[in-house]
Amino acid sequence: MAASRNPLKDANIDMLAVILAQLPTAELLNVSQVSSRFASACEVAFEQECCKRHWQPARKPRGSQAVHRIYPWRALWRQHACRACGCIGEFPVRTTHQGHGMAYLLCRRCTSQDWVQKRLSNSTLYVDLVGLTGKRLLRKQRGPKNSRFAELGL
Repeated sequence: MAASRNPLKDANIDMLAVILAQLPTAELLNVSQVSSRFASACEVAFEQECCKRHWQPARKPRGSQAVHRIYPWRALWRQHACRACGCIGEFPVRTTHQGHGMAYLLCRRCTSQDWVQKRLSNSTLYVDLVGLTGKRLLRKQRGPKNSRFAELGL
């Protein structure tokens, strides 16, 4: 009696990595949550993208989370990614308005999303108006965009 074989289980991780490398890096965050085999295959793509940006994982990762030790490149990408969409984040979201306690990053596009702004205002989080690269989030203008951020306490 022939046992049914799962072709994905028997697939070579290198071939799966080549296929997954065709996806946008933001989508790889979701795909890497499927299984440990997918996470291992996505790790190759995360390593390539992080090396393009000259990012290196810490030699001794903080904390005792095994995920950071097993998948260091995914953890490094997640550290720099926008929490809402998975692209590169630029504007830090902080837990206090004094500049301490960075929770995560957001990209410029996601800071203007209504659902993101509602979540920020409900959880009393603060968005830095100057990004990590020195770009300003708001231009000097008056209007509805500034009033939306005024409601958030910015």
